[in-house]
Amino acid sequence: MSKRRVVITGMGVISPSGNDLDSFWTSLIKGESNTGSITKFDVTNSDVKIAGEVKNFNIKDYGFPFMLTRKLDVFTHYAMAATKMAISDSAIGLESVDRNRFGVFVGNCLGGVGFGERELFNLYQKGYDSVSPYQSISWFYTAPQGQISIFYKLKGYSKTFVTDRISSDIAIGNAYQSIQLNRIDASFVCGTEAGLFPYGLTLFSSSGVLSKRNDCPSKVYRPYDLNRDGMVLGEGSGVLLIEELEHALKRNAKIYGEILSFDSNCDGVHHKNNDYSGKRYKDVIESCISKAQITPNEIDYINLDGSGLWKDDIIETNVLKDVFGTGINDISLSCPKSMFGNTFGAAGAIDAIINCLIIKNNKIPPTINYENEDKQCDLNYTPNKAVDREVNTVLQIARGRGGVNSAMIIREFKG
Repeated sequence: MSKRRVVITGMGVISPSGNDLDSFWTSLIKGESNTGSITKFDVTNSDVKIAGEVKNFNIKDYGFPFMLTRKLDVFTHYAMAATKMAISDSAIGLESVDRNRFGVFVGNCLGGVGFGERELFNLYQKGYDSVSPYQSISWFYTAPQGQISIFYKLKGYSKTFVTDRISSDIAIGNAYQSIQLNRIDASFVCGTEAGLFPYGLTLFSSSGVLSKRNDCPSKVYRPYDLNRDGMVLGEGSGVLLIEELEHALKRNAKIYGEILSFDSNCDGVHHKNNDYSGKRYKDVIESCISKAQITPNEIDYINLDGSGLWKDDIIETNVLKDVFGTGINDISLSCPKSMFGNTFGAAGAIDAIINCLIIKNNKIPPTINYENEDKQCDLNYTPNKAVDREVNTVLQIARGRGGVNSAMIIREFKG
């Protein structure tokens, strides 16, 4: 029996580079840096003072009931706003679908850390009577999945994933597989993260992955550059509506692209003993290509992990050389997240949105801040300036702490 085909039909984004698809894409193509000094709280005593902040966002602007949004952390606000955008973008009428066959899949890392931080402060400073009764539901990782499901009355198979930087990659992959296996017909897939609070920043900073070069905030995140020293934390949300092909065609939906394949694996070592061979990273890419039933030379663009960590960027470069051989020189590569920060649990969903926009517009956004060549990272990462290119097939790759790896292929839909 042939597997059901899965297509992307709607998108919404909240990000440091823009709070709608048009402004987001325009900023990326211009190569604008949207990382800067943290303004949301006092970072005087913090080792890390830079981030990619979402700007000009107010959940009141999206028409949700005040008595609902006051109960929720900002990471759920971001998710609900991006979901509303995806509904509008897709022109889907939820009243006409089978809501028992409509899922919600979410990826994030920290949960509602801002709400949790505030209420824990109230607990220790004022006593338990001062803690919000909504603390138990607002901080939890599944809050966006639950609130989106309840608000839109969606009752299909759904899940939340917490898998470091590949959290929403895993969410997309599992939603895709659930549609293939006929568990559901459609799903919102969301990545969301709002870690820019003192507690959240401390957690990320203590992991050792963030740059502490605070003197030039817009130029700090520099994947593959000789002077790289880590990533910049970003925040935001990306939401995609994915549907079984016939489900989409019956309502004459516009189609951004078709998900051909997804795979994930783990290095199988303790996170304190990183596997620097890149073997399992290579395995997941090769497996994904094989599952898509395409050849490596059919891939036009690779959306890179681009952690900006010294060894990680070298490993990624070497893995791509091993998988594609000299053919890697014919494929466009870039790391758009260098412009707005690594959004961790939201990164996979936002990358997938970027990939669909690349297919739509046939333009490759750059990897910015690439100024000094590292001879061990010697591929063409589309440095600093967008380029025109016809793009049909995209490979999205990512890794996370603990040795988790993922790969996904999206192709232009041609019937």
